Amino acid sequence: MNAERQVGISEVHPWIRFWARSFDLLLVAIPVAVAWWFWFPPAEITWFEVMLFGMAVLFFDLLIEPVLISRLATTPGKWVFSIRVINPDGSLLSFEQALRRSDMVWAKGLGAGTPLVGQFLMAAQHYELSANAKTFWDEEGGFEVEHREIRGARVIGAIAIAVMVLLAAGLTLAAV
Repeated sequence: MNAERQVGISEVHPWIRFWARSFDLLLVAIPVAVAWWFWFPPAEITWFEVMLFGMAVLFFDLLIEPVLISRLATTPGKWVFSIRVINPDGSLLSFEQALRRSDMVWAKGLGAGTPLVGQFLMAAQHYELSANAKTFWDEEGGFEVEHREIRGARVIGAIAIAVMVLLAAGLTLAAV
């Protein structure tokens, strides 16, 4: 392993990983929300619909993330925060590896979006990552998560994209 990867791997960044996943989920949530409210316009939004919506977003992310990780070693959110998921030898994960990792994150890290269970599991994995420098799914799969220097321009670009996406979604939903 080269020295740059060694330095990147040894650092632990639970909150940066959280914000990267949050950005990815935002990008998935917007088209899901537009489709959801277009086909099923609610007269009144209930907590149950909000819970189902969150679960749907996580499910669609489960379908998208493995493709990106296996092809690029990153997702849009991970790219913004300079995170890559790779094998210990530096190679890309296979689609099967990436799917298994995403499935473990979905089930054991996010509780499939189940209220309270998901929050408990996220807190447990934050502790695990902080204490042992690896999450359960990365340890189990033998994956390495590289954290490189975060470039300010990427974060500013991501904020601009998030604002534009939210504005576009708001305008679309207002028109429906």
